[in-house]
Amino acid sequence: MRKGPVFLGKAHIYWCEECNVPLISEKCDIHGEGFRVDLTPPADVRFAFKKDIEFIRREFKAHYGVDIGEIIDGKIVLLNKTPGEDDVYEIILDGYIFGWLRFDPLELKWKPGLKIEGATALWKHFGKKMKKWVIVDKGAKEPIKNGANVLPVGVIEAEESIRVGDDVIVVCDDEVIATGIAKKDYEKLIDKTERGTGIKTRHQRKVQYREGKTATMGDVIKANKSALEERVKEARSFMRKTAQSINKPMAVAFSGGKDSLAVLGLALEEFGGDFAVFFNNTGIEFPETIEYVKEMEKELKKKNIKFIVADAGNAFWNALSVFSPPGRDYRWCCKVTKLGPITLTIKEHYPEGVLMFVGQRKYESIQRYKQPRVWRNPWVPNEIGASPIFHWNALEVWLYIFSRKLKYNPLYENRLDRIGCFMCPSSSLAEIQTLKEEKPELWKKWEDELRKWKDRFGMPEEWITYGFWRWRRLTKGEKAIARKLGVEIPEKRTWEPVKYSFEERDGEFVLKINTKIILERIEEVAPILGEVSREENALRIGDILFTTEEVRAKSRENAIRAYHLIKRAYECVGCGVCVGKCPENALRINPHTRKIEVDSAKCIHCGECMEVCPLLKIKNPQEGSQL
Repeated sequence: MRKGPVFLGKAHIYWCEECNVPLISEKCDIHGEGFRVDLTPPADVRFAFKKDIEFIRREFKAHYGVDIGEIIDGKIVLLNKTPGEDDVYEIILDGYIFGWLRFDPLELKWKPGLKIEGATALWKHFGKKMKKWVIVDKGAKEPIKNGANVLPVGVIEAEESIRVGDDVIVVCDDEVIATGIAKKDYEKLIDKTERGTGIKTRHQRKVQYREGKTATMGDVIKANKSALEERVKEARSFMRKTAQSINKPMAVAFSGGKDSLAVLGLALEEFGGDFAVFFNNTGIEFPETIEYVKEMEKELKKKNIKFIVADAGNAFWNALSVFSPPGRDYRWCCKVTKLGPITLTIKEHYPEGVLMFVGQRKYESIQRYKQPRVWRNPWVPNEIGASPIFHWNALEVWLYIFSRKLKYNPLYENRLDRIGCFMCPSSSLAEIQTLKEEKPELWKKWEDELRKWKDRFGMPEEWITYGFWRWRRLTKGEKAIARKLGVEIPEKRTWEPVKYSFEERDGEFVLKINTKIILERIEEVAPILGEVSREENALRIGDILFTTEEVRAKSRENAIRAYHLIKRAYECVGCGVCVGKCPENALRINPHTRKIEVDSAKCIHCGECMEVCPLLKIKNPQEGSQL
């Protein structure tokens, strides 16, 4: 469960009443001063695409029984994703918040709601033809306007489909005076002998209802031209000055998403073709993203722009058996499919380092908000990152893309906000629901895997259905949802192919694992711990002795180090994170086994590779700090 609104910048936009379009500054280029529209933080608003509009119409019709197309069609509609138990979208049009769509994590369905402005629009257009309305007597009008709840004694008439929990509108003298949540079914709402609250109203201090004209994206671009070009000028200046001060080869990190597309567009404007484009194929991308990136690669190569691909191949699917499904608190997938391949590829192409322009924005998360605009990546030693659009919001990004007629990923037109790994554990339940609807074949592929793990962990069906798999250790919010559902979900899940036990014997610490110790494999990685010597049916590193049956060490610390070495030897998935981190170039990934090997002639036993291995720092955080 997300905790309250996270403030990451201004929580408002401006609007031109004459053009009926949003503004990214206080003024419209055509009509001058606009008016302010306050939104729920972080106010990272985006334009609604055709399928978004169809989706909004579908959900509002299911609840209110009318097609709101005649109210919103042909107008510029914005969506503002806000904090909640799951996804919540504010719907903005005509310069006001019309209402919202909230995904209910218990009922697994979207629930629409209306602000007074949106309710007024529906009531004016449809009146009693719509559903979910209550008419109250004149005596209740002012108290309700001032925040009082609706009592059955004051209800004159109500629409018959109202049930407890429904979003409803409250009308008096043909004027919408409130919206709220029904606390009683229709039958009790109209029973004047009923006591208690009938409708819990929402208090709304200001009502800014207006009906604006239709508008096009061209109108939005014209109204915002000056402000947009100011943003572009600043971003290009930042790129130019950063490139001059750092003086390294330049590249643009291109993910196939809107933010990296905007940075690519800016780089083309500022530098022409004097940079490379860098794409990381995680192996779990949407097929449309791969196709789109290939099309972009062809276009860029025509301009003689170098296109570099870091490819994780099947790393995710191979690593799944070792790590188990990833989680929001267990992000091994990023290290295996992104960090490793990127580190190796940068090391190959830019041994002396690279300046990487990325589409990172402060509105995306608290962590990014606090991050500087230029930074060194501690896990990719050869990379300096810089974000030209750090201060842009999504509205500005899309306005730039549309103004330059840049070809964007078609997935955005399929109601997908997140263009990344299709089964990312950071996905909301709403996003998973959208994936099921829009890309059922991809969801089935992941669901089939989850079913195997459900059985291994002994989890109920709800572990999949309600997305509990997205955590290794359940949060308070997830535990609360499990209680409401009446299902037993263990607080923490663990998966250890290589299990171990310790005992003290004759002054030594003895480590045993649940399988035979293959000395030949241990020898391939053993130099990490120190100088290695072979003994008869044994391997010695300092005071640590490996046999085929057990490991003996003089201290518990060294016994644990030996266990970590065995884990790395056996469970290595070939991600390459350690290879990129090694200061002596002593590590390599065996092309046949896809596991690490150590060059004993180069290894200085510094332990750097142990500090970054996902097996140790993510899989077993109790034995070391998180990456």
